[in-house]
Amino acid sequence: MKRVFKFLIIVLILSISRIAMAKPKYEIETSINDEKFIINGELFEAKTYCFNMEEGDMVVFIEGNANGACASAKFINLRNGNVCEVWCE
Repeated sequence: MKRVFKFLIIVLILSISRIAMAKPKYEIETSINDEKFIINGELFEAKTYCFNMEEGDMVVFIEGNANGACASAKFINLRNGNVCEVWCE
C-alpha cells in the first residue's frame, strides 16, 4: 500500500511540474476570504470557495484566460496542487 501511495505522489508531482513548465505562471497578488483573487491585475471570483490560496502563491491557468477575457476559468496552485474554479470579472 505504501508503494502505491508513493507512486501516486510521484505522479502528482510530475503532473504539476509538467503543467508548470508548459504554461505561464502567475502570482496571486491578492486573496480575499478564499473567494476573490487578483491575478495578473484581474479580478477572479471563486465559484464556491478556493481554500489555501494565499498571496504570493504561483498559479497556472488550465482553463480560461489570465487576462480575464473569459466567462470562467480554472487554475492550479503550484504550492499545494489545489485547483480553483472561478468566474472572470
